[in-house]
Amino acid sequence: MKRLFFQVNVFSNSPFGGNPLAVFMDVEGLTIETMQKIAKEMKHSETTFVLPPGNLPADFSFRIFSPGKELPFAGHPTLGTAHILRETGKVPDGDYPLKLATKTGIITVTQKNNKNLLFMSQQLPEFQIPLNYEERIGEALGIPKSSFIFSCPMQIVSTGLPVLIVPIISLNALKKIVININKLKQVLEKLNTDIIYAFTQQTINSNASIHSRAFAPGIGIAEDPATGSAAGAVGAYLFKHDLVSGHISKNIHIEQGYQMGRPSSLYVEIDQENKMIKSILVGGESVTVIEGWANF
Repeated sequence: MKRLFFQVNVFSNSPFGGNPLAVFMDVEGLTIETMQKIAKEMKHSETTFVLPPGNLPADFSFRIFSPGKELPFAGHPTLGTAHILRETGKVPDGDYPLKLATKTGIITVTQKNNKNLLFMSQQLPEFQIPLNYEERIGEALGIPKSSFIFSCPMQIVSTGLPVLIVPIISLNALKKIVININKLKQVLEKLNTDIIYAFTQQTINSNASIHSRAFAPGIGIAEDPATGSAAGAVGAYLFKHDLVSGHISKNIHIEQGYQMGRPSSLYVEIDQENKMIKSILVGGESVTVIEGWANF
């Protein structure tokens, strides 16, 4: 059966930047097993399948699959799916608050500043106990322990998906990361998370807040060019550990994907009151690069 699909590059306004995403429309009747096979066939970090909302108070529901497994929530699939729904006229554009149902709940996507700049709400952060994993993480990332910033902890933070956040001392040290897939899988499995997110406050662009790299080999993603789910978590981490001020926390700009030749820009807005986080928004631009039909 022919099914309409799109490829959209998320967190970029360039057809050669950002994080590619496949979006399949009108997929009623597809089994979970078939969706997983399609995601593996597409070879993107994630593929989404748009479905009716059922009895949920949302415009649409959708399911997210990496090449290795289904995910309850992810950032760039949410924004990329919203971009396609708006672009194809399935929902109004402009200031219409699009509501998308995921396994973690209903996410609202809104427009900011220009037509292609969309922001999504994320859950309030959950911070796990700081970790003492420098030796094992260093071996998994192929860098010495001197590459880490010991004044800031390695810590798992979740705004919908748990992410192991690792502060790195410099841009040069971040560039030297070469992951040991087996060791990294073992570490992440032990910590019950799929993603490790390394960042430094040294950046390529002067208007950026941090430069980052993300790895999730256990779900088939050797390196991710732009990670929206981790962006909210690292924004909360930066705020909690006083790496950004209250004013700057409303305009956090993340660089990612440069080592992969897919430069990406992610934006985080944290609303806080008396040092307490009240809301987190993650956003970026998207561009559609392929429209076609697949025989699945």
